Amino acid sequence: MRKGNLVRLNPAVCFTTREGGGLRYPLTNALADENGTIAGRRPITPEETEAWYASDASKGLDSAGESKLPPRSVWLTLHRDRVYHVIRARCRVSLGWGNPARGMTELLCTTTGETIFVKRHLLEVL
Repeated sequence: MRKGNLVRLNPAVCFTTREGGGLRYPLTNALADENGTIAGRRPITPEETEAWYASDASKGLDSAGESKLPPRSVWLTLHRDRVYHVIRARCRVSLGWGNPARGMTELLCTTTGETIFVKRHLLEVL
């Protein structure tokens, strides 16, 4: 896989045999498997962080009595029947408060125009 390639979800790695894939059990849950979707993520923008601080979700304390931290990423859905354009074939991206996630690919959805990060092994080149 290289920058500029067109890719799609690899059914053998993403879906169960019941849905035409190669897995015995669903990757995430049965509903996502039936719908032909998996979850991808992208880091949030500074504008989204600013909006979170202005919302009621940021007010107060968490269950440990500490101030709340803003989310670092947003979940997006990748669909089995869509084609994606590879922006970066191999990358590490910080999607949470821990260490950066390795083995990721940055994709551009040709339908919605959003960028999405997903594990490389879940994709196949067209």
